[in-house]
Amino acid sequence: MKMTHGAMKMRNGTSFQGYVKAQYDHLVRIFGEPYTNSDNHKTDVEWIVSTPYGPATIYNYKNGYSYLGLSGLKLDEMDEWHVGGKNAKSYEWIIQHVTTG
Repeated sequence: MKMTHGAMKMRNGTSFQGYVKAQYDHLVRIFGEPYTNSDNHKTDVEWIVSTPYGPATIYNYKNGYSYLGLSGLKLDEMDEWHVGGKNAKSYEWIIQHVTTG
């Protein structure tokens, strides 16, 4: 799904909080199809999730095709993702939902 203006606005102010271990298809089952942003050459996909504690983001960073070309990982090869948020509670919420989902 192409990145929308509303999604970009929602994620403004988030910053890296930690990592989550999960397969791509598991994240799709929990959070739906991710956004893509062809203007960002460091990430391939990103989920922007509304949590009770504010927005959180889940994304790959500098390990996929966007950044490394053909030597980058395919989405289904990725198993560790960056998580951003405006606070630690949104990160904890993501971790809980990924591990129990």
